[in-house]
Amino acid sequence: MAFRADNPHEIGITLIEGTDPAEGVGMEVAGVVPLAEWRMAAPKGASSELNGLPLTRARVLAITDRCWSCRSKVRGIVGVLVEMPAGTGFVSFTDVAEALAGAADPRELAARGIGQLRHRDSPGIEGGYVSNGCPECDKLIARFLLDDLLAEHLRDGGTYAQLDTGLVLELHVPGLDAWLRRSA
Repeated sequence: MAFRADNPHEIGITLIEGTDPAEGVGMEVAGVVPLAEWRMAAPKGASSELNGLPLTRARVLAITDRCWSCRSKVRGIVGVLVEMPAGTGFVSFTDVAEALAGAADPRELAARGIGQLRHRDSPGIEGGYVSNGCPECDKLIARFLLDDLLAEHLRDGGTYAQLDTGLVLELHVPGLDAWLRRSA
């Protein structure tokens, strides 16, 4: 993937204009400090890396719908919010699906009405992909549907903060580490 550190949009990050890094997403309420503060305050040797890859605090966002198979209520992860020096950034599920699947505790997801994140076969995408699943029947919740629901939510005046699940994870967001180093 070609990457220029001065353009976060190349790695799928959407900066939310006019936001203070902790404002509008409830981070101060949840006891989460802005990313730069968190990294600077972390003691040397603290777990801010995994297998040599830098980790970033990310708030998980999900949207509610009905399962196409069993019709039960489902919440599908649509992405994460990350704190950056330039403000709050949205990273889509597609860009962090593998990292989320490895970092999210299935019990914490289930407590929020979110099914297991795992690789599933898809008739529309050869070889399948890491996807959301129904917590009741484990059927694939299509990412295209979730992307459409997210777009509709935002178009109708909704915000990313309204989709916050309250789940905060440390993830490796591909390409974000170089952009953060350049921005600091």
